[in-house]
Amino acid sequence: MKLRTIVKIAVTSSVVLLCAGFVLYSFFRLSVAEGQKDFNLYELVPTTASAVFATDDVLGFVTEIDGLTCSKNHQYLHVSKLFSCLKQSLYAFSEDTPHGLSRQMNQMLISFHEPDNDRNQVLYCRLGNGDRELIGRFTQKYISSLYPPKKFDYKGEEIMIYPLSDGDFLACYLTPDFMVLSFQKKLVEDVIDVYKKGGSLADDPTFTGVLAPKKSTATATIYTRVNGMMGWTEFDMKMKDDFIYFTGVSHDADTCFNFINLLRQQESVKGFPSEVLPSTAFYFSRQSITDWTSLFSYGDMQAYATTGRTTEMQERNRELSCYLMENTGHDLVACLFQQEDTLQGVAAVLSLSVLDVTEAERKLRSLVNTAPAEEGVKTPRITFCYTANKAYSVYRLSQTTLFAQLTTFVEPTSHMYAVFYGGRLLLAPDEGSLSRYIRQLDKGDVLDGAIAYRAGMDSLSDSYHFMLMADFDHLFHQVEKQVHFVPDFFLRNSGFFRNFILFAQFTCADGVVYPNIVLWYKAE
Repeated sequence: MKLRTIVKIAVTSSVVLLCAGFVLYSFFRLSVAEGQKDFNLYELVPTTASAVFATDDVLGFVTEIDGLTCSKNHQYLHVSKLFSCLKQSLYAFSEDTPHGLSRQMNQMLISFHEPDNDRNQVLYCRLGNGDRELIGRFTQKYISSLYPPKKFDYKGEEIMIYPLSDGDFLACYLTPDFMVLSFQKKLVEDVIDVYKKGGSLADDPTFTGVLAPKKSTATATIYTRVNGMMGWTEFDMKMKDDFIYFTGVSHDADTCFNFINLLRQQESVKGFPSEVLPSTAFYFSRQSITDWTSLFSYGDMQAYATTGRTTEMQERNRELSCYLMENTGHDLVACLFQQEDTLQGVAAVLSLSVLDVTEAERKLRSLVNTAPAEEGVKTPRITFCYTANKAYSVYRLSQTTLFAQLTTFVEPTSHMYAVFYGGRLLLAPDEGSLSRYIRQLDKGDVLDGAIAYRAGMDSLSDSYHFMLMADFDHLFHQVEKQVHFVPDFFLRNSGFFRNFILFAQFTCADGVVYPNIVLWYKAE
């Protein structure tokens, strides 16, 4: 389940959105209780899986889904055709047994594989006494009778291909101990290879290291990994009314420099940035920047960071990076907000805490005045933003890739404009964004009073290393305009996600990273 469309990842927003995408894309959990002699389904899962959803109470999980407000409004996330078919037939399936599903069959697992689509999954479940007869009755009742099932032999094992009423075909591998289903016959063959030769996730120490005994009351757990960002991470999933919660833990000890290890280099920040966010903000992120060196190093590793970069820009980037490291403080806030006139589009601003405003402004003025002249640029290097109470100096910086590197909001190469306001350094790709940001905050028109903002913050910690909020409905309108970091998973399922606001947070303690993701449904 590698999302290849999100290669252009930045230090801030896209990383967490990507992680959230993987979590939501998976949706399952299986807890193997110690002391049980039942077959370990993880011995069947190929190591190529990039996510695993498991539950030991599939009926309870489906019941929780049906209890969500969005489900009552007939809005569902169709990320897995296997699970969609299972959900449609599950109640009828359980009704065929007078005592419901067996303990073994009620425990199910789904693994996700690339390429990214809703058919590349494998469903696994253990079988108890009488379950094979139940499956036989079910196939006779629900499988299409237009075409007879076909039998294939693969390395001495039998794979049955069943035709479905929608014209698709379902591959089934059945033994006395377990059942394996997939819409891809090749994936079932991969499972058989693992079963006969070994080399499954159960043999992978990085995976088994997070496969801890169940500690919570969650009906589902998700195991997912994102190459270059974090290794196997466990998420417990809970649902209630307007909220879907994912509480995770990552013990990833990968020595490569990925996003998780970047967070480990930073100290935590406290509090929420509502006072520096306009009320019309529909996206923001806040992160600790106590270690600028690792932050810039990580950004330079991203493919987009070098797009269009010239030797002169590299020098300007180096100068501005040194300036930021020497003069800015503990945190960085990036936001997108609607302008008062919606026809004017969206404004983007990056806000940084400053150690000494007077000294920082003096050094910035010197940096701007001594920068080499740019061919074809005639606008003054220093202009002014006027408000009812004050005139603020606005500094035009040389072309740089740093704004895109820290936000991914605009094209990689652009000018940056800077102003000091409220004890912070504001950066933006245009003067208009800065002036509208200042005017909204001058009027006290900030995000703190928004109901959605308060609802999401209630589930997050006051101390963290990274967090974001994203209102998908507004965010989708900006894709291919000013926003380039939204993973394809969200775009492909935009009909569902546009009804939600995402809150995500990463917290580190003693080398362990705790991701926390909340989806809040904007009920009508």
